[in-house]
Formats: sequence, C-alpha cells, structure tokens
Amino acid sequence: MSEPPAFRYRDRHLFGVSASQLRRAPWVSPTHGTYLHAADCDDLRALCRAIALALPGDAVFTHVTAAALRDWWLPSLAIPLIARSGADAPHLDRRGVYVRRCAIPQGQRVGIGGLRLATSERTIVELAEDLSLIDLVVAIDGALHRGDCDLASLRRAVVPRRRGVRVLRRAIELADGRSESPWETILRLVHVLCGVTVTPQYVVTEDNGTFVARGDLRVGNSRRLHEYDGAVHRELNQQRDDLRRDKALSRIYWERYGFAAPEIRADPGRIIRDAETALGLPHDPQRLQWWWYEYELSSLSPMGWAALKRRLSRFDRTDLPRPRASSGARSPFPGV
Repeated sequence: MSEPPAFRYRDRHLFGVSASQLRRAPWVSPTHGTYLHAADCDDLRALCRAIALALPGDAVFTHVTAAALRDWWLPSLAIPLIARSGADAPHLDRRGVYVRRCAIPQGQRVGIGGLRLATSERTIVELAEDLSLIDLVVAIDGALHRGDCDLASLRRAVVPRRRGVRVLRRAIELADGRSESPWETILRLVHVLCGVTVTPQYVVTEDNGTFVARGDLRVGNSRRLHEYDGAVHRELNQQRDDLRRDKALSRIYWERYGFAAPEIRADPGRIIRDAETALGLPHDPQRLQWWWYEYELSSLSPMGWAALKRRLSRFDRTDLPRPRASSGARSPFPGV
C-alpha cells in the first residue's frame, strides 16, 4: 500500500494510521495538527500542501514561497513558508509558517497544483519588499520567461507608497523576458547598469538571410556577442556545437565572448572593457559605479546575501510560537 498524502490528525483513521504510529518514523508534523511522510519534507510542494490543511480557507501562499513554487529564479537561500489570510481572519501564530493578515481580493488568488497562491503580480509586489534591485529583476525575468505574467500587468499591479515600490518600478523597467537563465539576466544587467546597450537573444544571419546563430546578448551595434557559459557548455556534445557555431560566426566576421558565473561576479570590469573595445569607446572606469552599488546590495555579494538572509529571518517559524507548559515533547520535524 502506498503511503498516504499529507493529512490532518483528526483524519488519520481515513488513511489507516493510528495515533501511536504518528509518534514514530516515518511521520513528521510540519505544523500543529498535520502530518506528512518524512521523505516528503524536502519537497516544497508537499510541505505546503500539508501546512495548507491547517490554514484558513482563504489563505494563500505568497512572497518567496509562491515564487519558489512557480520555479522562478531566486537567490540561493532557505525558503521560509509565508502565507496571507484575510484581514478579518483571526491572528495565527503557527510553527512552520508565517501567516500575514491582509485583505486579499479574490482576483489576486489562483490555484496551482492543488495549492492556493497569490497571483504572479501580487507575489512580485511582495518580493519587492525584501529583494534588492538585481535579485528582483532576476526573479521577474524568471516569471516572464515562464509566461506567468507580462510587463503590462506588472505595471498595473504597482501600489503607490507601498514598501519596495521604488525598487519595483526600476526592476520592471530593467526586466526582459527574453533571458533564458538567471546568470544571463545578471550578465545583461552588468552591461545595462554600466550604460552599454545590448540586445538579448540576437539572431545572426548571413547577408542572404541564412541563420547562423542566436546569441545571448549583442553588444550595441557591433559584431560582438557576449554570452553566459554555464555548466552545460562543458558537456561534450555542447562543446562540439559551440565550436561549430564559433567557426560559423568567425567566417562572417562576428565574435563570440563567453563568460562564466565566477568571471561575471568577480571581474565585471573586464566584461565592460571588452564591450568598450567592441564599440570603439575609450575605457571609462566610472561606468561601473552603478553596477558595483547594486551588486553590493544584492545576494551576489557576501554583504547583500547576509542582509537578505536577515530580512527573511523574520518569517522563520521553525520554533513553536510560545512555550507550552503541558508538553515537553519535541517535534519530529527537522530543525524544530
């Protein structure tokens, strides 16, 4: 017999599970009154389904939780579980999930994979409260790439005077749904924040219109492509395709410069000098000032990563909300 899905304590008999069995492996309790199999603890969707059983009927997952459930591009941090209930709902202080009380219009709720989530637009509005400009643009590009929203709907969702609205407005103007990976977006932002115009997903053709290649970024009006080279480019078949593609570009006097993530993070000045050379511009070290400013605020820098971790820690509910004198038992849920 297969293991049952997440269930409430009072429904245990429906799945043939006794109270004594719940006190032993393989069952864990992510929040009071609900249980799931220990093997599902690291599955965000399974965990959210279990916790949703203990939330009010109008509650939706939002912020980084809803973004992660949609597989958007987020900083590499532990994802706290964040939900919103109606403004008139009773205050909930639960282990395992942070529940915010706020009016949630019906039009800002959607069901995805059996879970209630805030709409993509509402999720991004809330992400802007805590993410830096670079991290927010990366998240928005991920949403656009997946087709979960568009720039027009995001502009309509902006709430004046809300916390994070200035960052959100800037991020919307910098976002571009043509990015195909988070580091592709970051490479684009290196150029854009340094005042270098680039065209994402540029198609190179011969004079007769024959397709030659599609590049991540075309630098200005030059015959130079700047691209992010991830781990996939080290695979044998991909290497062969890349070499064939590079030769085809060289034959029609185009250049391709590939950059790996460590290079983008540590030496953006070299990237910009390469762009200046391609455009015939003199080197200007001042171009990098805005990139470095935003970089230090983002999760790419140690300082920005630690600051984001601190901001998200306010949503952490791994401990019981308050001591319970009647019970000295420990929760079997990891980290509790």
